[in-house]
Amino acid sequence: MRSLAIALISALALAACGQSGTTADGAAADADGGGLFPNLFSAAYRAEANVTGENGEAMPIVMIRDGRRLRMEFATGEGATTIITNAETAESFIITTAEGRTIAMRAAGLDQHFTDPADSWGGEISANATRTGNCSVAGETGAEWTKTTAEDGTDTVCVTQDGIILRATDDGRTVWETTQVQRGPQAASLFELPAGVQVMDLGNMGGMMEEMMRQQRSQR
Repeated sequence: MRSLAIALISALALAACGQSGTTADGAAADADGGGLFPNLFSAAYRAEANVTGENGEAMPIVMIRDGRRLRMEFATGEGATTIITNAETAESFIITTAEGRTIAMRAAGLDQHFTDPADSWGGEISANATRTGNCSVAGETGAEWTKTTAEDGTDTVCVTQDGIILRATDDGRTVWETTQVQRGPQAASLFELPAGVQVMDLGNMGGMMEEMMRQQRSQR
């Protein structure tokens, strides 16, 4: 399940195009999709979805967004995990709870996995996305965008006009599918560290392990 937790970040990155793109005929699209890829940083919402890894293993995830702030919640075999990312402060944290203990790890050094996934398709990559039709998922309607490269094959994403990712596929295989969307302002506390939680830097894994072992010994 841990490998799938990493895979979900790749799935999110796949679905997170920028704000460029053209329609299939190179002209402006109609009003339900527009000629530009929707802004993924404008909406506030809570979405439930399923992420599917290469081995077909599916994992439920909750994705909460309010502008440039993002929260992702999912469960692994080790316990509940939450990732919070704030693009405005350039900080990301991984919060895990296991055996009654909650630890927050600063994601420094692993930014390629834990930054806001909506940043991953910026610039030249998003410019290659082409609108290829309309789509409907979980009672929501949107536009389908497709990108094909020699390196990555064909990726598609279904996204609403206000920038909510509904479905993403990788060479025809669905890697992300939204099952429920609730729009509306999200509490600021959702994007903050819980009070009293110890923060550890992943760049100091050795020191973190020594501290955990010391605490375990003191409890015997």
